[in-house]
Amino acid sequence: MAQAGVRFARPAEGPSQGLSFGIPELDALLPDGGLLRGSVIELCTAGEGALGTSLGLAACAQAQAEAHARGGHTPWCAFIDPSSTLYGPGVAAAGVELSRLLVVRPPLAALSRVALRLAESEAFAVVVVDLAGVVGERVSVPLGTWPRVVRRLAMAIEGTGHSVLLLTREGDRRPLPLPVAQRLEVSRPAADKLMVRVAKDQRGRVASPRPVAWSRPSVWSSATPQNDASSPALPPPQGAHVRRLA
Repeated sequence: MAQAGVRFARPAEGPSQGLSFGIPELDALLPDGGLLRGSVIELCTAGEGALGTSLGLAACAQAQAEAHARGGHTPWCAFIDPSSTLYGPGVAAAGVELSRLLVVRPPLAALSRVALRLAESEAFAVVVVDLAGVVGERVSVPLGTWPRVVRRLAMAIEGTGHSVLLLTREGDRRPLPLPVAQRLEVSRPAADKLMVRVAKDQRGRVASPRPVAWSRPSVWSSATPQNDASSPALPPPQGAHVRRLA
């Protein structure tokens, strides 16, 4: 991938704290002040919106912002979007640099294989894997085989400082819990409030649900996209099959 102009995201001197969401009140609730680095994290959301997408993109934006603050190159991030509903202007409004975001839309049969390829490449600071989809375009991923996939993902990024974020939804059927290093359960009971629970942490630092103020700009799904180099990769909406960020 280096020959294709992709710069590896592993920093020479990586920060020791967690990867921020860019939401101070939310980061303060997490054991490391953010997402565990070098780990697989499950973000399980309740409700019908695209809250998981919003938080996944926030993590990508912060990984890129951190690199800018250190004077480094903008790292690549990846978003696996099997429902094909991610919308370019909405992603840009979330603060993600589109020229450094790889969006992959594999068939469900290839989803785990693609996730592993991206993680094993060590080219992406954050890999977001959407296992949930959105209203109208739900993704039915059988999670029974994913414990093995999660273990392989964890081995691929161990020691790199990178993060893999699995987006799931409350009520997904699974024979066994996913062997992730950290599991966050998030709901949005009101437009300006989240409820966040650290349900699992590899060091046992769990916490009960706590409220977090939530004020994100609304992201449109019917506006005309701006002309940018990333528009072909992230096409404008067609009908209702567009991800509305929370």
